[in-house]
Amino acid sequence: MMDTQVPATEIYAWPERLVRSGMLIFVCLIMGAAFAASPASAASFDCRKASSADEHAICSNDELSALDDAMAAGYREARKQAPEVVKPLSRSLLAERRACEADVDCLKTAMTKAVGAYKLIILGEPVDGDQKNKVYYGSRAGMQVSVVSRSGIDTPRAVIQVEHRREDAVAFCRDYVLKVTDECIQEELAIKLQSKFTGDCKTGRFTTITDQTYVFLGRNTAMNAGTMGNDFVLIDADTNQPLDGSMASGYPVAIEQFKELCPARVR
Repeated sequence: MMDTQVPATEIYAWPERLVRSGMLIFVCLIMGAAFAASPASAASFDCRKASSADEHAICSNDELSALDDAMAAGYREARKQAPEVVKPLSRSLLAERRACEADVDCLKTAMTKAVGAYKLIILGEPVDGDQKNKVYYGSRAGMQVSVVSRSGIDTPRAVIQVEHRREDAVAFCRDYVLKVTDECIQEELAIKLQSKFTGDCKTGRFTTITDQTYVFLGRNTAMNAGTMGNDFVLIDADTNQPLDGSMASGYPVAIEQFKELCPARVR
């Protein structure tokens, strides 16, 4: 039987408009899966043939088994509406689940995220809405951290607290390395990053996630600003040298972090 400490309604709260859109049957399928899950047979795969650590964990845990049923139901319904979107998305979500191995808390997070992603497709909403809580610390695909809190935005004391989470490391291994392995994840998590980035939106001085300090000097009025890619002028606080807009200079990443801290300065 399912663990009564985790109500099925907490697995995913479906908006009322899902019912209004004619998907009541699908909602019942999701909720029924949550209540009727059995670790011996409820998973979307045959538990008798489970081979990976995540599969064994799912088959031995009622809540994970219910989530796996919900994922399977969500996948089937979403695939009917947007197969070209669901195919690559499902591979990505499965990679995140596999990367958790037998970590139950990690699996719960990854699988709940998957259910939510399929739900958004069914509702016709963007599937990358959680990206507003991600900030890039480097120029390579997946070099991201998770935003924990924001305070003082657009003030002299703007602070954004961040965490470099396992899901962020998985994103890097998946999107840049193109292979999610435990070794890749651990190497990515070992990178030294700051737990926050800060800015003085009055003076334009700010420090990035990688502990580099720059000064924002406003819009670039040079004739070649558009071709160089640096619409705004950033200078290195130590050398007073301007960043030329290239990836190598660090400009694209730095300006995006400044925009997060002081959005009013870049309108």
